[in-house]
Amino acid sequence: MAKPKKKFETAAEYIAGKPKDVREILQRVRATIHKAVPGLEEGLSYQIVVFKLNGAPLLYLAGWKGHYSLYPVGEDLIEKFKKELAPYELSKGTIRFPLDEEVPIKLVERIAKFRAKHLTARAKDKKTGRKARNTQLARLRQICSGMPSVSEKVSHGAPTFFVQRDKGVFAMFVDNHHDAGHLAVWVPAPEGMQAAFIADAPDVYFKPPYVGPNGWIGIELPRIDDEALEIHVREAWNLASRPKKRARA
Repeated sequence: MAKPKKKFETAAEYIAGKPKDVREILQRVRATIHKAVPGLEEGLSYQIVVFKLNGAPLLYLAGWKGHYSLYPVGEDLIEKFKKELAPYELSKGTIRFPLDEEVPIKLVERIAKFRAKHLTARAKDKKTGRKARNTQLARLRQICSGMPSVSEKVSHGAPTFFVQRDKGVFAMFVDNHHDAGHLAVWVPAPEGMQAAFIADAPDVYFKPPYVGPNGWIGIELPRIDDEALEIHVREAWNLASRPKKRARA
């Protein structure tokens, strides 16, 4: 019966558990990464070494029989280091370095710094994005609050505004819905006006999914002023508050 694999508790234990030749290489790569990006947290994830920058995974390091691996490797990193990575095997976001070759210290160092720059920029974008989202949502709320008997709740993961409690949706706030990149509001438009709005200002208006076939329009919030937005919201409230016509028997 095969012995169960040992479960490591720390990065040091993981490295110490490897054969001497693998262990020495992993120690060299480990030291290089720490030198390139000071202050990294080090631990284990999926039973391999992980280096974290401000809580986010910077790089993973693993040692195997014939190679050691670094990942994640995105398309931007591959493009940046295309020439340097040419001699190495790339597979599913992983760089495989042969154990029988000298550790490319300078390349590992540059990869670590590149990943650190990428993570820092992404964190900054998220912070900026949250601020923009909160600003636009507060703006929409203020306008919607001017309509009679308005109720708001989260519906399908988005702040949604009703003519009255749980009845008559007239506005939905969307932030990068399905990674489409829109910071927008969806509202019903007067019959026949959807195409006209989009044709007149395609940088402001778009046809949203799901409700678009029913004549709704998407409005890019950063690209419309308060006065025009209030006109759309008021008209949407009026459309949603009208009694629904009953089909004739």
